[in-house]
Amino acid sequence: MHPVLFHVGTLAVSTYGVMLGLGLLVGLLYGTVQARKDGLPGDWAWDLGLLTMFCAIVGSRAEYVRTHVERFVDAPASMFALRDGGLVFYGGFVASLLGFMAYAKWRKVPVLALFDMMAPSVGFGHAIGRIGCLAAGCCFGRPTTSAWSITFPEGSLAPAGVPLVPTQVNEVLFNVATGLFLSWVPRRFVGQRFVLLLWLYPPFRATNELFRGDSARGYVFDGLMTNGQLTSLVLIAVGALVWWRAGRAS
Repeated sequence: MHPVLFHVGTLAVSTYGVMLGLGLLVGLLYGTVQARKDGLPGDWAWDLGLLTMFCAIVGSRAEYVRTHVERFVDAPASMFALRDGGLVFYGGFVASLLGFMAYAKWRKVPVLALFDMMAPSVGFGHAIGRIGCLAAGCCFGRPTTSAWSITFPEGSLAPAGVPLVPTQVNEVLFNVATGLFLSWVPRRFVGQRFVLLLWLYPPFRATNELFRGDSARGYVFDGLMTNGQLTSLVLIAVGALVWWRAGRAS
């Protein structure tokens, strides 16, 4: 819709990149609020924010390269060309969880307390990031005749002039709702917000994938399931394991 936000001389500043940065900032700010509510130091959210920035970039790019390795066989240096696009949310999400686990060990606190602290921020930050997807036209939906549709202009990554399922808008609305819900729901045990996040977003993501029209996701099991759907199933199972261990013990 509006892939380039503005120019600085000859440098084009992408809306996608700005929205990713803004999403991280909003997530950090809300993380400090949630930390104080949970009785944790507010500055931990900023530590985790820097850690998340690093892990998210490395993890999301690594997952993209893993699922599109054939594109980099003849030009391995292009793996580091982030300006050309190619980031996978789930790769960054999983890498960030591993970073949180390392941080929790360093601070000698339960890792689930950190997961809970940042869970609402994931919803809000992810929603803003998906606005960047909408602006660029990536992660676009299938053609549709439904009134719930969006048409992209020339210059977008999505097919121009064709009504498409607004998968990016679906992501924005669902992630905002998730962030609000996780901020509101009373916590009955440490790890509950994290469990709810894993029981809310992955099922939605697996369903929304059915309506996507891009081919950048990658498939497993001979095209029967996308990489995102498989990851969603794994995360739902992780949520069930955390609930069984933390929820039942509370």
